Amino acid sequence: MAQNDTGEDVLQVIATSWLKKIELGLKHKRPFTEDAREAMDFFDGPHNWFWRDEYSRSEYGYNRSISPPGFRMQLNRVFEAVKLFASVIYHRNPVRQVTPKKFPEIPPEALGIDPNDPAIVQQYGMALQETAMRDAIRDTVSKLLSAYLNYTPNELDLKTHSRRVVDEAIIKGAGVWWTELVTDPGSGTSSVGSFADSIDNLVLDPDATEIEDITWCARRCIHPIDVVARQYGIDRELLQANLESKPTYRHDDNQLSSSLSGDYKASSRRVGKTNDLMTYWKIWSKTGFGDRLKDAPKDQRGFFDAIGDNCYIVVADGVKFPINVPPEMLNEQVDPQTGLPQSMFRAVQWPIPFWAESNGWPFTMLGFHRKPGYIWPISHIKPGIPELRFLCWAFSFLAQRVAVSCETLIGVSKAADQDIKDQILSQSQGGFKIVELSEILGRSVSDVISVFQLPNATNEIWSVINAVTEMLEKRLGLTELVYGLSNKQIRSATEASVRSEQISIRPDDMAENVENSMTQLARKEAMAARWLLTPQDVEAIVGPIGAAAWGQHVSPLEPIQVAREYDYRIESGSARKPNKSTRQEQMQAALQNLGPVLSNLIGAGVVEPFNALIKDWADSLDLDATPYLVPPPPPPAEMQQPQPGPPAEPEAAAPPPEQAPEQAPQVPPELMQ
Repeated sequence: MAQNDTGEDVLQVIATSWLKKIELGLKHKRPFTEDAREAMDFFDGPHNWFWRDEYSRSEYGYNRSISPPGFRMQLNRVFEAVKLFASVIYHRNPVRQVTPKKFPEIPPEALGIDPNDPAIVQQYGMALQETAMRDAIRDTVSKLLSAYLNYTPNELDLKTHSRRVVDEAIIKGAGVWWTELVTDPGSGTSSVGSFADSIDNLVLDPDATEIEDITWCARRCIHPIDVVARQYGIDRELLQANLESKPTYRHDDNQLSSSLSGDYKASSRRVGKTNDLMTYWKIWSKTGFGDRLKDAPKDQRGFFDAIGDNCYIVVADGVKFPINVPPEMLNEQVDPQTGLPQSMFRAVQWPIPFWAESNGWPFTMLGFHRKPGYIWPISHIKPGIPELRFLCWAFSFLAQRVAVSCETLIGVSKAADQDIKDQILSQSQGGFKIVELSEILGRSVSDVISVFQLPNATNEIWSVINAVTEMLEKRLGLTELVYGLSNKQIRSATEASVRSEQISIRPDDMAENVENSMTQLARKEAMAARWLLTPQDVEAIVGPIGAAAWGQHVSPLEPIQVAREYDYRIESGSARKPNKSTRQEQMQAALQNLGPVLSNLIGAGVVEPFNALIKDWADSLDLDATPYLVPPPPPPAEMQQPQPGPPAEPEAAAPPPEQAPEQAPQVPPELMQ
């Protein structure tokens, strides 16, 4: 396609149409964003944030008719919830397991094979051999993928990123990982990992009511403008010229106007202090390149149908074309099959083909409380927001009441001598105030000086506060048992067991959500590793033979095969904080029950089972098991010397070392193909 005004106009419409869809996605996300912002302020807001007029005296404020107290406080129960739950449900990187899906075994009778027909029996036997060979190859692939997927979490610090995701999911309602490729600048090798990013930077299709129904997603990125220009091969001055003018374009009746909302502009701008920063959006679409979006010009529909439904677009506010498809691409030679330049066709492909799965996207969202009919989850903090507001309000006024009640008011007759007043003030330490009373002298001292007793806070106030506090604890799951406290004495082991099960209901459910998300991460990282990594990238992890097997058996796989022909699982509880007390009790019981049985095997020379039990027991107590292990039995005594007989023939001299035959390396049979 030659460069012309029509082509540039189409690219401009594509960019502005996607910016409009992102704006609509932000508006659809606004209820979630507002709840997340309020929960975040309760977690780490300024100490006086709760009493600022824009919050307390707003349309939905709680303090519009009452003057705020002088002592203002904020109850930080959100911090407690995050630290109690997050530290339990994700404590360490989980153990990933990859297993191939086995083919069902079909007996020959089920196929109606005549055992007397040698030709058919031979074909059935060959099919069994082919199936066995495919099973062996898939076992090899699963071992390679398992080795890689259990290596990268430690190297790429998945634990730190996952803790950020879990914390944000508890506070705001959702956290997100992005599965990406990273390259080591020193060695030049690449790795695939999953990394945290703020949920604030994710925008989803506003037409969807469930996360499974979205047709596009967008990620806000903020990087130095030089990095963006170098990454996409665009002249820096071109980006700078468009961004400095800061027009915000919207397509409306074939005309472009600056009419995007203020919320969109505020969410898209960030001023750099070290570098010139640029905010742009990466879009993964399953609904085409954008020429068929709603409100797109009818005469341009189908212009990019040859690209297909799965497209990758990068746009920025103020740039009149997709950043990954600059107008210069329109000058390149056109592919006769697609009718588009080849470089353009490659530029708009997903970096990693996650579309191979029905719900495959480059992000993995973690949410603990889904909201029916809405794609954004509910914050764990939102159900307790009313109680948090009341408690902050009540405790602030109560603290002010305590401060006032601690003052002592002394009434002194107005006609009393000034020396009396000075003596009272000199003896006080700042806790007294004098109130002059108009009285007539000649009365007793008690009539001249009076001490006023201010009323104390009534018990009804504390009853209300305790009731609301109990409601908040139930909303957030911060019961006394979570803290390891109990106001009631446990009378039986059954009661203790029931309480233990009840307090772990919420943490267990949240931990299961995390493990499900980690399973999705493992699947996506496996797909990305097959698509992006070479045998040289994985050689340091799986060895030279494993790298050769990777190139022969992993690289040729289609993405859909990696996704569907292998099961990805997380060892249950492997990401959670271990319960040392329960582990110690289990090992003590195992030692008492299995110890006598396994010790009987020592006399027969079998010490491995008993030593394994001792190692597990010592590990539960954080002890070194070496001093407690039973040494293996000595080798059997040498056989008796043979009876004297005729002299043996002299043995042939061994060949010199240089003439000894070399041993061939042991190579798995499947690598010999």
